[in-house]
Amino acid sequence: MLKVLLAIQDKSIKKLYRDFYETSYDSTGTILIHHGKAKYPGKSVKNYRFINLSLIDDAAEEKINSLANELLLRYNLNKVFVVHRLGKIKKNDTILFIGVEAKERSSAFDAVRNLLEYIKTGNLFKLEEF
Repeated sequence: MLKVLLAIQDKSIKKLYRDFYETSYDSTGTILIHHGKAKYPGKSVKNYRFINLSLIDDAAEEKINSLANELLLRYNLNKVFVVHRLGKIKKNDTILFIGVEAKERSSAFDAVRNLLEYIKTGNLFKLEEF
């Protein structure tokens, strides 16, 4: 069973999430989720019509995957699931989705926090409001 699933894409996450959720380990005690959405009003354009997300760092996928695998081992996780959207995104659409399957909730919280902070502060993506 795949332990780390990472996708940087311009389409819905529904199928990927269903695949992640439906293949669970018996030792899983918790699944912790961060579901980041395009909030409204915007940060710089209050009444935006859409936002555009693009890559700043061509190695973003490799870097996030490397961290996800490191956290899998460090926190003894069962699975890590990360999807970051690209392209044109409407208000309230999903931007970032992180799911962690773990034996214990404290490990899941730590792993999600690490991934989230890295992705948000790693200068990997560019967000523009229109």
